[in-house]
Order: sequence, then structure tokens, then C-alpha cells
Amino acid sequence: MGVLDAFDKEQKEAALNATLVVFMADEAGRQQVIQALRQLNISDAYVAVGTINDLIDHLGKMERSPERLIVDISGLDKPLDALDQLADACDPSVTVYTVGEKNDVTLYRLLLQAGITDYRYKPLTVDALRLWLDDRDGYSVRQARSGKIIAVAGARGGVGATSVAGQLARELSAGGALRKVVFIDMDVFGGAGTTLMGMQSNHAMPEVLDSVANLDAQFLARVLTTTDDRMYTLGFNNAFDQPFQPEPGAVAAMLTALSQQFHYLVVDLPHAGGMVANEVYSRANFACLVSDTSVHAGRVLASLIGHVRGYGHDTVVHVVLNAVRPPVKAQVDPREFTKAVGHPVTVAIPYDGKFPALAEDLGEGMAKESQMAKAVARLARTLTGEVVDDDAGKGWIRRLFKRAA
Repeated sequence: MGVLDAFDKEQKEAALNATLVVFMADEAGRQQVIQALRQLNISDAYVAVGTINDLIDHLGKMERSPERLIVDISGLDKPLDALDQLADACDPSVTVYTVGEKNDVTLYRLLLQAGITDYRYKPLTVDALRLWLDDRDGYSVRQARSGKIIAVAGARGGVGATSVAGQLARELSAGGALRKVVFIDMDVFGGAGTTLMGMQSNHAMPEVLDSVANLDAQFLARVLTTTDDRMYTLGFNNAFDQPFQPEPGAVAAMLTALSQQFHYLVVDLPHAGGMVANEVYSRANFACLVSDTSVHAGRVLASLIGHVRGYGHDTVVHVVLNAVRPPVKAQVDPREFTKAVGHPVTVAIPYDGKFPALAEDLGEGMAKESQMAKAVARLARTLTGEVVDDDAGKGWIRRLFKRAA
């Protein structure tokens, strides 16, 4: 290998391991940043000219996400949409700064609400860079970027909550090329979740709950189970004579820590109530409550909706109706059920007697023609904001319960 080849290799390795990555819209902006970084004596940086899509491509080649990103949003018609795509490409723990041409207070506020740490209009000065790179804690009052926590609970046993949770995790993972999703099974005695995800049950949960302060990427790589570095599982596998009760606050702290490492956390709750469930609700961005249309489930669901709202003041509740039995003439009218519950239905899953059970036995995702797969795909797009919730869309009752013979 020649001297120039060795130099090129060294430059490429540095670009793929930089802790600071900067993408500017033009060469003039790039040169300004390079000069400023030299004045600040910062060498562990990669500065390039390109779009957000170019930045996403570069992040896909890196061995690990950088600590900080600076991205130029000049000229973008929909910067928030572009930044949403960027959010899927890097770990939630990455601090993201933006620069642009507009001195716009409204844009500034929208960017902060979206989780961007700060916005400056060009030119980007040495003092601005020094502030960004010297003191990350200075922005603690602003909304931090973190992954979304999704609680999934059944109004009663046997309504398919775990099947919905598992398929939801798969859909979220498949929805973004660089998304990292963790499926968390809170069944102390080892639920069906890890089998459903095609992985072996692990017993990492007790260690994780005891080590919340140390949940960095290296620790999680050791204790979590994955087959593709995108979908992970975490759970218990206690013997039936080994009950486990976490310390108060441990579950909530664990979820907060994991949300800095994953884009989505899907938490499968074996019980809709109790200390563990309540701590999950207190941190959840979304609660997906799965129910059939039985009288008992309706009563429990109505109470559960109020309970979840009491613990998670900002938690968005989504009701998922799952027809776990073939339609019959004497069943409860879905319209009356919805009226009694007092909450709209986000998605309704028609009876699917084949694919959920087959997927669990095989440890694979459900076939595309599966009624549950189609409904959960819509739920996933609703949670990510790709489609607007319209109370499950027109005709959901007809789709849920076809006329009984």
C-alpha cells in the first residue's frame, strides 16, 4: 500500500468514527466550519457538503452514531419532515444542532419542540460552535431527543395483546432502515414475547433493573438479545418459585434510560394494573389497549382508559379492538361497545384464526395477507405520525365484524 493509499484509508476511517459530524449546504459554509473547528482545536470531526439524505447515507456507514450532529437546513421546504427522517437514522442520544438562512422565531420553536437542541442562522460563528461543543448540559431546559415508549396491555386475558405488541415492534423496525426497536416483555416468568420475535428468552431484566445508572451501549450490547442489530428483546425468565418485585421507580428509570438508546420501546404488559404497569404508563408516550367486544372487557377497558390517563398525563391512548372469535349473531354490537367505552377505536382487527398462531410457532412476522398484520401496520403508521388517526377510518365496524351467518 502506497503512502497516499494509507492516507486515504486513514481519512475514511476518521470520517466513519468522528464524534462530531457536520453537513453544510455549500462549500463556503463547510470552509467556515472547518476554520472555526481549527480555532477551537477540535480534530475529531467530519465536515462535508451535502443534504440531509447525504448525511443519512453517511450515518449508515458509521460503526456507531456520533455524539453530535450539525446539519444545514437551508433551502428545505419542509425541514421538520427531513429531520424526522434523520431521527430514524441516528440514536436518540445524539445531540442535533441545525443552522439555516432564516431568522425565524416560529421555526426556532418548532425545531426545539421536535427535539433539536439549538438552531442558529448563518454564518455559524466560532462562538456559536464553542457554546455547542463545550457545554451540552446548557440545553437541559429544552426538550431532549428520546425514543418513544409504547405500552401494550390487554383489557383481559386472551385478547391478543402480546401478538399485537410483537407485530407492532416488527412493523416499527421495518419502517425505517436504521431504526432501533426494543421489545420489552414484563412477564416475570417469561412471556411468549421473545418466542414470538424468533429469539431465545433471556434473563437480563433483573440485571438491567439493578444497573439503571450504567445502561450505556456497551452494557446493553451484552445483555440484550438481537439477530440483526435493529430489533432487540429484553425480558425475564424466572422459575415459577422465583417471584420478582422491582424497587419502586426502577422500571420508570429503566425506560427513561433505554429511550436514549432506542427509537421505539414496545412494552408488553402481562397485567394492566399494578406497580410495574403504572410505572410504564407514567413514562409511556402511547398506550395501546387491546380488547375484544365482550361485556366484561368493555367494563375493564372503560376503567383502564381513565386509569392510564391518571398515571400518564401526556400519554396518548389508542384502543385496539381484536376479534378473537369468529363472528356470531348474538355478539355485542360494536357500535354500542364503542359508545359504552367512551373512546374512539384506532384500529379494528377482524377475526384472524390462522396467521397470529402460525407466526408465534414459527417465530416470524405475520404474512402480509393477515388481517392482524394489516391492522397493526396501520397502527404503527399512526404512532409514527405517517398517517393521521381518523378513529380507525370509515367502515371500521363493518371490517371488524362481518355479518354473522
